Amino acid sequence: MRYILTFLFMFSSAVVAQEAYQETLSNGWGVYGGIQSMQISGAEDDASDEELDSYSSDRLSSFYIGVWKNTDWTIGTLPVTIGAELGHRGTSSHSIEEDSDEGATGELAFDVDILITYLDLWASVNYTMSDKFNLWVGPMIGINIKDKATFSFDGLEEGEEDIEFSTGFGFDDNDYGIILGAGYALNEKIGINFGVYRGLKDHNPGKFNNVFLDIGYSF
Repeated sequence: MRYILTFLFMFSSAVVAQEAYQETLSNGWGVYGGIQSMQISGAEDDASDEELDSYSSDRLSSFYIGVWKNTDWTIGTLPVTIGAELGHRGTSSHSIEEDSDEGATGELAFDVDILITYLDLWASVNYTMSDKFNLWVGPMIGINIKDKATFSFDGLEEGEEDIEFSTGFGFDDNDYGIILGAGYALNEKIGINFGVYRGLKDHNPGKFNNVFLDIGYSF
């Protein structure tokens, strides 16, 4: 009986918190900014053992900013938030190649940082665990704005080029995927969010995945 009462108390507390969240934040909006760690998943899946020995992919970091708006929409009892941000996708790759110059016997280190800027439009459903903590999940669509590849040989930066020209890959398509994360309210106006983005579009050679952390201010 004690366990049943405990469960009912926890359930009713979550429901009350969810209703309070909807009532107080249904008309809210705010701005946010943060840092994201980016990589391309699956780029090495089709590579041969020889290629894997001479190639590696690392995460690349960048900043992003955005704006969000709570709505009166709900999915079931869960409120919906919409937003837009200026964000990025990308990765950092490192490869070792044989020096093809006549008479050369060494190897060359070739590095490429791929950074793609997107206008991201997203929506999320939010589940409130308490007056401080909430979980959220939803879709994100990225509209490609700009892409560039910064490359270097043996640590000497050579410059920037259009991605398709300099790498042979066409990352100039739009992107879409799923965002999933958690938020914590520091006070009535300021909160932090931690989450992941998992791309669903295969850009050949892979799908984007980001880990991000931001701080926001609500009005």
